[in-house]
Amino acid sequence: MTPTQPQTPAVTNRIDGLRPDAPVRAAWGAFGVGRTTLKMTNEDVPRMVNLLTGEGPERADRTLTVELFYPAQKPVQPTPIQSLLRDGQTPVTLWGQSAQDAPIAETAGDFPLVVISHGYPGNRFLMSHLAENLATKGYAVASIDHPDSTYDDQNIPEAVAVDRPRDIHFVLNALTALRTTGDHPALALLSTDRIGLVGYSMGGYGVLMAQGAQLAPPLLTQSPAAAQPLVQGYILDTDTPAHHPDPRVAAMIAIAPWGRQVGILDPKGLAKITTPTLVVGGSDDEISGYETGIRQIWQDTTAADRALLTFENAQHNAAAPIPAPQESYIPHPELGMLPFEHYADPVWDNVRMNNILQHAATGLFDHYVRNDQSAPDLAQARAEHDIPGTRFEFLPAG
Repeated sequence: MTPTQPQTPAVTNRIDGLRPDAPVRAAWGAFGVGRTTLKMTNEDVPRMVNLLTGEGPERADRTLTVELFYPAQKPVQPTPIQSLLRDGQTPVTLWGQSAQDAPIAETAGDFPLVVISHGYPGNRFLMSHLAENLATKGYAVASIDHPDSTYDDQNIPEAVAVDRPRDIHFVLNALTALRTTGDHPALALLSTDRIGLVGYSMGGYGVLMAQGAQLAPPLLTQSPAAAQPLVQGYILDTDTPAHHPDPRVAAMIAIAPWGRQVGILDPKGLAKITTPTLVVGGSDDEISGYETGIRQIWQDTTAADRALLTFENAQHNAAAPIPAPQESYIPHPELGMLPFEHYADPVWDNVRMNNILQHAATGLFDHYVRNDQSAPDLAQARAEHDIPGTRFEFLPAG
């Protein structure tokens, strides 16, 4: 007899899977994982959504929620992560290695900082598998909830053009200030001299923009008049740039970065990036485009050492999202899609992709952020990525 409703599997929404065939650097590190929730307010900034719609105040405070994952003393008794499903309504309980406000680890040095920017829509827990994995290796990982881009407050996506790079720079500076003013003991141990960035989809666009990419000039005239003074600061070769690349960012990962395939990111602007970059994507990505988007970004960042990690036959969800929660197996009538499709790939296993990303990120950040010369740089990393179903390509700056 055919069931009237899909059956959910007997799983417990674990985000910390490690397959026996995981590449070597994916293995969990020596530390436990703690996490704490931070609120950061960027005061009186232009409200991009309102400038685009013509409704509401043109300036407002912008408050971001940031989850800080940090090395903790072992043993750690994990506590559940309370999140939301893709529909922005259904509560989801995730289980991993972390515990809320666990005692910080006793180490000889500070915690190198990595910042994660989610997709549209998404939230700060969408890549928590990577955040926890890096925290066990001594990193502090700050994962951002971007207002107007999360599951329960998503607004017009065009606002991302300005909001993402501005949010990323604000969080980098706010965390630096919190080293001396914050009330959580992990903040005092942040090392912000060398920083890593990770972004997925719109977050991939965001980290590229934060580190020097610029928008194609036609975007300015396509924007409403009220928004044009703000957009101007992100346009190619503007005389009044909205920001400059943060020199502390030593390396970044752009996963399925959006924007090049629709002409938003300008190739001359991408050529201004000098930060060593790992671009990650699926060869069948239908959202960001592979040949005209992801791969083209990798080719266009000519001033940076960069590598391209391709998951053959994978689509837009390659490597970044956590395994699909069991609640996502049930159709949602208002969403118009099976929520499962937001997390999963039709060909690849999520845990397999997560493990490969954890491996790649560990090598990248150990070399460039931690300055560990025993870890491979992007040119040397090819030897560690002889992984069935993937391709790893490198191009030097110049």
